[in-house]
Amino acid sequence: MDNLSEVLRHLRDASAFISGDHIAGKLGVSRTAVWKYMNQLERYGYNIDKSKGKGYRLVDTPDRVYGWEIDRWRTSARIGSKIIHRDRLDSTNAFAFKQALAGEAEGTCVVAESQDKGKGRLGRKWSSPTGKNIYLSVILRPSVHPSIVYPVTFLSSLAVSDTIDQLTGIKATLKWPNDVLIHGRKISGTLIELSTEADMVRFVVIGIGFNINMQPEDMDDLIKATATSLFMETKKTFERARVCGILLSNLERYYDLFKADGSRAICDIWEERAQIRGKHLEINQMGEVFIGTAKGIDRDGAILLDIKGTTKKILAGDVNF
Repeated sequence: MDNLSEVLRHLRDASAFISGDHIAGKLGVSRTAVWKYMNQLERYGYNIDKSKGKGYRLVDTPDRVYGWEIDRWRTSARIGSKIIHRDRLDSTNAFAFKQALAGEAEGTCVVAESQDKGKGRLGRKWSSPTGKNIYLSVILRPSVHPSIVYPVTFLSSLAVSDTIDQLTGIKATLKWPNDVLIHGRKISGTLIELSTEADMVRFVVIGIGFNINMQPEDMDDLIKATATSLFMETKKTFERARVCGILLSNLERYYDLFKADGSRAICDIWEERAQIRGKHLEINQMGEVFIGTAKGIDRDGAILLDIKGTTKKILAGDVNF
């Protein structure tokens, strides 16, 4: 893709038409090779004006989450350094998990235009209409004990929250353990899947679903009353590759903090951002309901819930405010 991305860069940099001879000279290839690159870009969905005697002009760019498009906005060093793009997958998490088992490096990102079997926590379906949102999974290999890896789920919600703020100025709400809400409606969720041994984590796959340009008519009936998107909140369409690049950069920033300062640092940031202390919560854990006041987040990511003077530690469940 190197030469292809270079051709694309030259097209973008040109204020008008750019000649095939000029591009060929810059890349050290033939004019025929340049012509083939243009045809390849058209197959990827780029609209290119070809004029005999003038050369080529980029008219329009597809809203696709190609790796080279994401790279234009990504400042991270490792996360997203390799991006595997697919038009359609059953699940980015399932694909990334297989890649991780095969030895794929930390930071590799799997991104798809749509998912047939996207899933959230507890096996719930994640609505994944084509070309509307971000569906991505990132492979991480933190050197931590399995007992303290769970706060990795906070990395993504913090990164999504920062991305929303950067793009829109909207301050999102964080809901334990991994949801991001705007005006009480869910805009993003995270699913983490692990491979561990007795005393070490082999790898973590962080799956992120982030609603970008989805509209109510794109939503399943089950989520219409509870979900939102950047478009629905702002009435603006967003370039998904740009959103993805910013998101991956934010994710790396929190991951670096997690590795440098440990899970307690991430839990403290999440706790403060979520303003969870003192909140009256109802937590449903596999059908058992606990009602109390949040005392904070433990270093392993669990909620500490005060129930009539007794502190109960809850690592998983559904929260209602």
